[in-house]
Amino acid sequence: MCGFAVAASLFDAAPPEPERVRRMQAAIAHRGPDDQGFMMFGNVIMAHQRLSIIDLSSPAQPAVTNDDRFAMVYNGEIYNYVALRKELQTYGVTFSTQCDTEVLLKGFARFGHDFFSRLDGMFSAVILDRRYDRITIVRDRTGIKPLYFSMTNKVALFASELSSIQAYEPSQFKELNPEAIDNYMMLGYVVEPKTHIINIEQLRAGHYGVLDLKEGGYHIHEYWSLKETIHAPHQTLSINDGQDILSESIRSQLVSDVPIGTFLSGGLDSSIVTKIASQQLSGPDKIHCYSAGFSVTDYDEVPLALEIAESIGANHSSVYFDESLLSQVGDIRRIYSAPFADNAALPTYLLSQKASRNVKVLLSGDGADELFYGYRNHRLMLVEESIKSKVPNPVRKHVFNWISKGYPNSPRLPRFLRAKSTLASLSMSLSESYCCAMSSTSRMLLGEIYSPQFKAKLNAFTTESEFARIGGELEHHDPMKVMQYLDFKTYLPGSVLTKVDRATMHAGVEARVPFLSNAVLDSVLPQPSGENLGWGKQKAQLRSWADNLLPNQVSTREKKSFTSPLDMWFRTLQYPAFHRMIMTDELLASEIFDIRKVDAMMREHHQGKANYGTTLWALAVLAQSIPF
Repeated sequence: MCGFAVAASLFDAAPPEPERVRRMQAAIAHRGPDDQGFMMFGNVIMAHQRLSIIDLSSPAQPAVTNDDRFAMVYNGEIYNYVALRKELQTYGVTFSTQCDTEVLLKGFARFGHDFFSRLDGMFSAVILDRRYDRITIVRDRTGIKPLYFSMTNKVALFASELSSIQAYEPSQFKELNPEAIDNYMMLGYVVEPKTHIINIEQLRAGHYGVLDLKEGGYHIHEYWSLKETIHAPHQTLSINDGQDILSESIRSQLVSDVPIGTFLSGGLDSSIVTKIASQQLSGPDKIHCYSAGFSVTDYDEVPLALEIAESIGANHSSVYFDESLLSQVGDIRRIYSAPFADNAALPTYLLSQKASRNVKVLLSGDGADELFYGYRNHRLMLVEESIKSKVPNPVRKHVFNWISKGYPNSPRLPRFLRAKSTLASLSMSLSESYCCAMSSTSRMLLGEIYSPQFKAKLNAFTTESEFARIGGELEHHDPMKVMQYLDFKTYLPGSVLTKVDRATMHAGVEARVPFLSNAVLDSVLPQPSGENLGWGKQKAQLRSWADNLLPNQVSTREKKSFTSPLDMWFRTLQYPAFHRMIMTDELLASEIFDIRKVDAMMREHHQGKANYGTTLWALAVLAQSIPF
C-alpha cells in the first residue's frame, strides 16, 4: 500500500534536518507513487508515500487525530477495519473517511496497545503520542509488511526499507554485520531482527515497541505469540470448515477500489487462491493471473498454470526468463535495499512489473507451505527424526559425526543425496539440522571460502547455533512443530515475505497473502503435524480442501519450488565475464572471502566439475551490492 520514513530527536536534542528526511522519503518513493505527505511535529518529522488501493479520495498521511494528540504513518491493509469501525462508533468515535488508516489511528487512541491483537491484516505503523512524547511502532503477526529502525546519535529513525534509514546519513550506516553476512551466505537472507548493517534492526513480526523521546529508553513487546498459537487446543477441521475459512480470508482480501489479480505458479497454493478468488469476484471481467516461465523445460511451470487458468476461466499472462537475467543482478540491491539471494527475486519483480499494467493488487499463495508442511525438506526431516528416535542421543551424536568424517564431500549432489551431509545432520539437533537442510551453502564450503579475518569477526557465531536458539524457544514434543516454528521465525519473514513485498511494491503493486489471515493461522497452526505430514502424505488438509475445486493433477501434484536454473546459466557465460561479475573490486576489498578459494570454486563450476550455482548467485548479488 505505502511506505513511510520517520525521524525523531531524542533527549531534547535539536529537531532532525528536514532535508535528511526528504532523502529518506525519496528512497521509498516507489512504494507509493500516487501521493505523498510530509509533516513536522516539533522534534519529529513524518514522511509518507501512498499507493492508493481503498478510498482513493482520502487524504495523504500522516494521519492526525481531531485533538492533535496522535499522528501516524502506516503501511498495509486492515481487512477487518469495517467491523472495527462499527465497534469504535459504539464508543462515540467519529470518522471522516472510509479508509482503514483512520480506524487504526483512532482504535489505538481509544484502546492503546491492546488494539493491535485485534487487527487482521498486513501492516506496519509508527504512531506519535505528542502529549507524552512517545513513539509506538508495530508490525503484523507474521511480518508481511516491513519496519526498520535505528537509534543512534540522539536520533531515532524508522522506515519501510533499509535504504531509507541509510539515506538519512549514508556515512553512518556502512559497517557490515558479520552475523548477518553469515546468515546471508548460508541461507540467502538475514534472520530478523538483524540486518546487513550494524545499528539498523527490524521490528520482529507480531511485536510492538515503545520509545520515550525524552529519556531515550525503548521496550519491545510481543502482542501475538506464535508459540501460544501452536500450543493452543486444536479443533478438527472438516473439508467444509477449511474451505470456508480460506474462502472468507480470500473474500476479505478482495476488498479494493482497484483491479485485482493473482500470482499463479501451477502449484496447489496459488491455484486454490486463484480458483476461490475467481468464484467470488463479481462482474463480467475475468480475474487476471500471472506466471513466470523459464527456457529450461524442467523449470517451466507455465503450461500447467495456463491449463489451470483455462479451467478457471481466468485471463492468463506469463513472462519467460533465460540466462540474460544474469545481466540484471545489479538491480537486486536497488529493489531489495540489500543483498537478497532468493533466485526468484528478479523474476518475481519483473512479473510484478508486467502485472502492474492491468492490476494494482495481487493475491499470493505464500504461507501455505509453512502452515501445511509443504517443502521437500519437511519430508527429509521426517525421515531424519525417525532415524534419530531409534538411536540414543549420546551415541547418535558421536557415531554419526565420526562416520560422516569418513565420507568424501559431494558438491555435485543436492543435500538430501549427499551421504556426508546427511550423516552429519543425524549427529545434530533438529534445529541445526533443519538449518543445514534449508541452506543454499554448506557450513563446510563456507569454512573453505571465508577469509581468516572474517572468521575472526564471526567470533564462533554460526547460523546453525542461531537456529538452535530459536528452535529452543518452543517446548514441544513434536519435532515437526519445532520445524514449523522455525519456518515462521526465519524463512517466512526473512525470505518469502521479503521477496513478495519488495518485488511488488517496487513495481507499484500491492501483494496480499490470504493464507496468513488471523482465522487461517488460528485454525491451522494448532493442528498436529500428523494431520498434514507423514509417510506417504504431505499438505494433506489443504489437498483435501482442493479436491472438489481443482483438477486432480493439481491437488495431488508434488511440490515444485519456484526457482531459476542458475547452475546452467552461469556456464553459458564466457569465463572472463563470469569472473568480472563476482570478483569485483568491492568484493575483494571487503576481505570476507579467501579469493583463491572462491576462484577455484568458480572454475570447478564453470567446467561442470561441481555444482555451486546457489553459492555463486549469493556471491554475485553481494559483489554487485557492496558498498551498501
